[in-house]
Amino acid sequence: MSPFLGNLKTPSQHQTAPVSRARPDPRRRRHSVLVRNVVVLLVILVVCAVTVWVTPAVRRELRESFTRLPSSYTELYFPSAPSVEQAQVLVPISVVGHGDSERTYRLRVWLESSDGRTTASTATTLAGRLDAPVSTVVHLPLPRGAVTVHVRLLDHSETLHFRLSTSSSRNSGGTR
Repeated sequence: MSPFLGNLKTPSQHQTAPVSRARPDPRRRRHSVLVRNVVVLLVILVVCAVTVWVTPAVRRELRESFTRLPSSYTELYFPSAPSVEQAQVLVPISVVGHGDSERTYRLRVWLESSDGRTTASTATTLAGRLDAPVSTVVHLPLPRGAVTVHVRLLDHSETLHFRLSTSSSRNSGGTR
């Protein structure tokens, strides 16, 4: 044997190599905590935004805070969509007067065909209450070809229109 090979020592079975434990990088740890905090904050903001959007009282307060509203104004709206039942069009209408005094509201409701002709029309009067909705349902006969419902608040600029679905016009003869 060569003199060099005889001098080599074999490691003992009981000797172990020292294990070096690497410490985590503190910058990486801070970065992951920061990312987690930003994600949690974004989730909280989204939940708050959705809550504000679906709460009518909060939406109204925000609208009044960020938009300039006249001291007196009137809301005209459909509380639910107009519908067709037994060859009649049922048009639910609500009016809310905001301002200084109560008043009566005159409404004109009419049906219009696809060629622009008025096929049925009526007028009604509602006694308004201050800052409270006043509602009614107007019944109009459904002639053939009527496709659009129009509502006009007389003596005001507010108007509404609603396109009736063609499937409800076809089924208007039967009962529901």
